[in-house]
Amino acid sequence: MIRSTIIIILISFLNLSLFAQNNLDFEATFRARSFLHSDRLPFWLHNNTQGLLSENSDYGVSAFAKAEYKLSQDHNLSLGVGGYLANGFENSIRRSDLFLEYENNLIKVIVGSKSLPESELSNSVINNNILFTGNTRALPGLFLSNNKPLKLFKNISFDAEIAHYQFNDDRSVDNARLHYKKVGINWRIRDKSSLHVSLRHYVQWAGTQGDGTKLPGDFNAFFRTFTGANGGDIDNDNEAINALGNHLGTYEVSYLGTYKSIDFKIYHNTLFEDRSGRELNNFPDGVWGVSVFPKTLSFIDNVTYEYIQTVSQSGSPRATEGLNQQSGGDNYFRNSIYGSGWTYEGLILGLPLINPFGNTTTPQNNRVFGHHLGLNGRLSKIHYKLKGTYVENLGRYNRPIEPRQRALYTSMQVQLPLAAYGAVSMYSGADFINNFENTYAIGIGYNFSFD
Repeated sequence: MIRSTIIIILISFLNLSLFAQNNLDFEATFRARSFLHSDRLPFWLHNNTQGLLSENSDYGVSAFAKAEYKLSQDHNLSLGVGGYLANGFENSIRRSDLFLEYENNLIKVIVGSKSLPESELSNSVINNNILFTGNTRALPGLFLSNNKPLKLFKNISFDAEIAHYQFNDDRSVDNARLHYKKVGINWRIRDKSSLHVSLRHYVQWAGTQGDGTKLPGDFNAFFRTFTGANGGDIDNDNEAINALGNHLGTYEVSYLGTYKSIDFKIYHNTLFEDRSGRELNNFPDGVWGVSVFPKTLSFIDNVTYEYIQTVSQSGSPRATEGLNQQSGGDNYFRNSIYGSGWTYEGLILGLPLINPFGNTTTPQNNRVFGHHLGLNGRLSKIHYKLKGTYVENLGRYNRPIEPRQRALYTSMQVQLPLAAYGAVSMYSGADFINNFENTYAIGIGYNFSFD
């Protein structure tokens, strides 16, 4: 697998170089980070790095290149390829990106694996999506969306996305698939204010269980997955009664406005895994945030505060009548059939503060209270980014952490641009946990881009 990935990357880089010689738009980025740490890498130095680093990493190197070919004035075709070299993983060399992208004025189509743009990795814990935060490598698949909002009325527009992904990692259900769709409404209230409301829906479905049982994967199963119907007469009581597959979703509401010389965004992302959460019986679980962009403070670009709560889960588990089922205890990111849960390569796909399977620093845990503060800006030529997150981990309803675990995760990055020679970064981080060994780290990094 590694050898095949290396060969594909090398061939793709060669093709990109040939494209560039034919006067096509070409860009490339190289990033390297190296750390000294006391026991493990602190939380914010490895989480939401799109799978580049783990808590066991001492270094990480990424390389990415993209060639864009302009088919015509309104039609573009792009080929992107990238790779990681990092310790702390079973395979030190891994694919980060490998995709072909087409876009015009109306649609965007991506085939393959494409990481989130760096511009979408913000001060936030969730980076605009509580279920896909950029905590793992990009999944391979097919993605389709409108390329700009589709106007419905004068001040109201519509967004939509749909995708099919494949889980190609080592997991409890081999070759599981992931269905995704999003619908959103945008209302421009005034020139300087707008309201955005959207629904995202994900479903893990199909695949082969460890005992060889094949889960439904035909067109009828896809239709039931798409609509949220139950499994019908399939030979699995849970799938037959409940919606076919492992369903997750999020409601997103955000308001963008301007007050005097300050732009701001107020937002809420909830999350649900079954009907009770879909009907908001788990309120107020989710992330509540405000992000401020001062225009007149030269040394601050953005301040973000987020309150995180996942403790309701529609209440504690309780029996219901008639179907031998239970209500409540939504048990975020876990699933009885898809035992690897909401993970890819062992890393949580969504909100990284949830860790229902446990690791070296946190017991099994998906009930969390948290407060997060992020700050970034510049002092003269120096760019800085600060993060601090306080969390209380309560465990799970059927496996509570008593007394609850309290942790403070901190990090700082300082970057100095070197004109035409890229930029040098300094990193530091520390985690303080009441019932576990604290950890500290310092690091150095180098970034270089050209086009």
